Amino acid sequence: MNATRDRSIGIEDLRREVQTILESPPSDIVRGLLHQRDDWVITPEMGNLLSRLTRRISAQSILEFGAGRSSLILAHALHEGGGGRLTSVEDQPAYAEQAWRRMAEFSSVDARLVHAELGVRLSKHGLLHEYLGIASPLAARGPFDLVLIDAPPGHLGRDATLLAAGRYLADGALVILDDAARPKEQTSVRRWQRAFDAEVVFQSNAVAHGVVVLRLKRGMAPRLSLRTFLGTIHDRITERTLRG
Repeated sequence: MNATRDRSIGIEDLRREVQTILESPPSDIVRGLLHQRDDWVITPEMGNLLSRLTRRISAQSILEFGAGRSSLILAHALHEGGGGRLTSVEDQPAYAEQAWRRMAEFSSVDARLVHAELGVRLSKHGLLHEYLGIASPLAARGPFDLVLIDAPPGHLGRDATLLAAGRYLADGALVILDDAARPKEQTSVRRWQRAFDAEVVFQSNAVAHGVVVLRLKRGMAPRLSLRTFLGTIHDRITERTLRG
């Protein structure tokens, strides 16, 4: 499948559209798909953003890090738009099992849950908590024109997600980061901007748990950054110190 998108949306128009979506009430469908609230479920505001942006850019291939009820939101939006492909990366698939039992409802969606363990690995980008062994499924199921990053757990840092996925993204792909009000997520955004030709479409700590929307001018392998490399080493030293 070759992902195709509406590339005519200017950055300012897209920014205004994201703002409008976040100010509008979530639909009953979104609320229904998220009705079982817990600490791991995205907010209705984030669900509304995912649903409407998926339709607005005519997304056909979506990647998410962190599966669960967000997967249902994305699958429903793809189904309503005529179908597509959803690839969800998760290190604890048992937490997503209940939601994923409903994937059969979206017959036009090719949904795959990729179980990938987390591990600390030293690479040319630094010392990072990474999803191990995901290059092959991402290469096979890309290019992706929308990415949701809602994992791994925030204390591990989320830098490695987009660093791993960047070469498999379509030109002009949108990247949505949840929990973006937290300092580690804000650091990830800065590191991604050093690695890619990425524009910040929207950034707010006042909605959901904080949200950042990025647009990548082109899919590409991440550029190297000494600042990022050293920063990740510092992060791991800090983690070890805090664990005592």
